[in-house]
Amino acid sequence: MNNRKFRSILESALEQEISSSEIQMWPAIKAYLVAGNHLFVQQGEKMNPRNRPQGAAIVAVAIVLLMTLALVTPQGRAFAQNALRFFTRTENDTYYSPPLDLTFEDTTPFHAQCGTSLPPGPTCSVEEIRSMVPFEVKELGTVPEGMRFVGSTGGPDFVELKYEYADRRLGSLHVAVEAIGNPSSIGTGIVAQSANVEPVQIGNLPGEYYTGILFQDEQGNVTWQPDDPMQTLRWEDGGSTYTIFYYSTRYPLTKEDLIKLAESMTLEPVSK
Repeated sequence: MNNRKFRSILESALEQEISSSEIQMWPAIKAYLVAGNHLFVQQGEKMNPRNRPQGAAIVAVAIVLLMTLALVTPQGRAFAQNALRFFTRTENDTYYSPPLDLTFEDTTPFHAQCGTSLPPGPTCSVEEIRSMVPFEVKELGTVPEGMRFVGSTGGPDFVELKYEYADRRLGSLHVAVEAIGNPSSIGTGIVAQSANVEPVQIGNLPGEYYTGILFQDEQGNVTWQPDDPMQTLRWEDGGSTYTIFYYSTRYPLTKEDLIKLAESMTLEPVSK
């Protein structure tokens, strides 16, 4: 994974179980949810407005939508010259990129063996996914309180490790891993022109951090949403590029919290 972002899904169904005062609502997305804790987008279904996944799949959808920003049109592929160390800025905060009619299987080559990001989530262990890719894959040595490791999936050029709260509507954390110098087509390294990208230190390694998302609507209009609570941290280590995506309106983490999580990344066995 290496260049994407999202933003769209999580409302009418969640309003039935979590009051609007407890969760940030997005005006443009009420039509994107299926009811309660029932159906999500099933494998093979297209990602259209009638089949949008709910809160537990938010980051997964972000990843896919960001891919659509990285591909297709010259506008979507155009980036400014002032590239950061680990991110590349778009030329503008708003632009047009035709939506892609993709399934989650289209973006996850290992879906047959390891599933996709959508509930019930990826199914491969970290050990299994490591044997399927040619680059180093570390995992979190510690996870935020209340979260658990769900599983991993990906493709030959990227790995995704998924973590979520027991009540998955409350938020999730994804770690995207890819080989340095060989970014995948799903792209985690795109950031808006005006995003406040902060340099950070992860142990003795440099990294970059920002909050907000690039959001693509049904018509293909891409806009930068700086107030969105999505947090992104990116760095390189041991021949691999790592990107942490964290989303939760109920349990926000600080930048320092994410850095501590990044510093816990390890190749050693982790109790789950």
